[in-house]
Amino acid sequence: MINLKKGYIYSIVSAILFGSAGLIVKLAYVEGIDAIGLLTLQYIIAVALMFLILFVKSKEDLKVTKKELFRLLVLGVVGNSCMTVFYYSAYSYLPMAMVTILLYTYPIMVFLYTLFFRKGEISRMKTLALVTAFVGCVLALGLLSGGLKYSFKGIIFGILSAVFYAFMNIYSEDKLQNVKPLAINAYSTLFSLISLVVYSFPTFIIKGQVSLNLLGYTAILAVFCEIIPLTLMYAAIKHIGSLKVSIIGNIETPTAMLLSFFVLRENISFTQIVGAVLVFYAVYLIRR
Repeated sequence: MINLKKGYIYSIVSAILFGSAGLIVKLAYVEGIDAIGLLTLQYIIAVALMFLILFVKSKEDLKVTKKELFRLLVLGVVGNSCMTVFYYSAYSYLPMAMVTILLYTYPIMVFLYTLFFRKGEISRMKTLALVTAFVGCVLALGLLSGGLKYSFKGIIFGILSAVFYAFMNIYSEDKLQNVKPLAINAYSTLFSLISLVVYSFPTFIIKGQVSLNLLGYTAILAVFCEIIPLTLMYAAIKHIGSLKVSIIGNIETPTAMLLSFFVLRENISFTQIVGAVLVFYAVYLIRR
């Protein structure tokens, strides 16, 4: 029971922190950096901090088998790298709200995987919670009253980020149950960093083309939108499973909505409020 409670708390906090990522990414782009460059700088900070924490507080967690190390490489290169590159790239083409709703189609992908490959694990309550959360996201983002035309390229990037995010949830649950959450995050992010450096060497860092504002935004992303939420997500998956975590993760949508209201001074309609309530109700259903 205690582990279940921890799982729900970890998942909720993770989603709230993830919900703030879009705002920081938008601010960082103002400094003239692209998605690959921003992620590379973010990962350098995150990897250094995570391995320092592990080395100081729990050296034993650094020990993994060769098989686990290979699985962490797959999670980092295939999952984390692809998800974040497509996710951050989508912000260059779409509004923050649209990117959020596209990313949070990933619970449907986790649901379908569970339905077809883990037969017998789907209950009516989980199905109801999934549908309620998705409808709540659509309403919270005001998509039904929009009529805006979005970039097709941005939409593809958003959907691909959801595909790889679903992969991260499922793969970590199936293959990395014996690895500690922070170690999963540290090793997978390290492999992500290596893949990005090979793809595009960060010469802008060597040339000193990093402003203090950009460094500040990247540090915030590294700590509050990378280290803490991903580590909590992996911990939550160990306690309550990838499907429940993916449904609870929809809290990111009303979080993004509230941030846009308080920080960007965007209006919130009654429909959006109803959507936010539905998302929180879905979380209540899944906790039952």
